[in-house]
Amino acid sequence: MISSLRVFAYICIWTTPLQIALVLWGIGIIAVTDHSIISLSNIEFIRNYLGFLLPIIEWAYAWFWIAFLDWVFSLPMILHQTVKAIVSTWLGYWILKRTKKR
Repeated sequence: MISSLRVFAYICIWTTPLQIALVLWGIGIIAVTDHSIISLSNIEFIRNYLGFLLPIIEWAYAWFWIAFLDWVFSLPMILHQTVKAIVSTWLGYWILKRTKKR
C-alpha cells in the first residue's frame, strides 16, 4: 500500500512541469488571440489546440456524469491548471513526507 502511495506521489510531482507548460502555453495563447483568462475554457483549449483528445472526451461523456464534465470543461484553463498544479505538487510532497516516516 505504501509503495503504491509513493508511486502516486511521484506521479503528482513529475507531472508538475507538464502542467506549468500548459499554463504558459495558455498565457501565450491569450497574448496573441482575442481570448481572455476567463474566456479560454478547458474545452475551448482542447478543441482548438489539442484536437486529438476529442475522442477521449466523447468517451468520457459516455461513461461519466455529464453535468460534472460540463462544469470541469467550462472552467478557465489557466486558472484551473494553475490550481491543479499547486494542489497536485503539494499532495505529492505531503504523501512522500507521510510515507517516509514508516
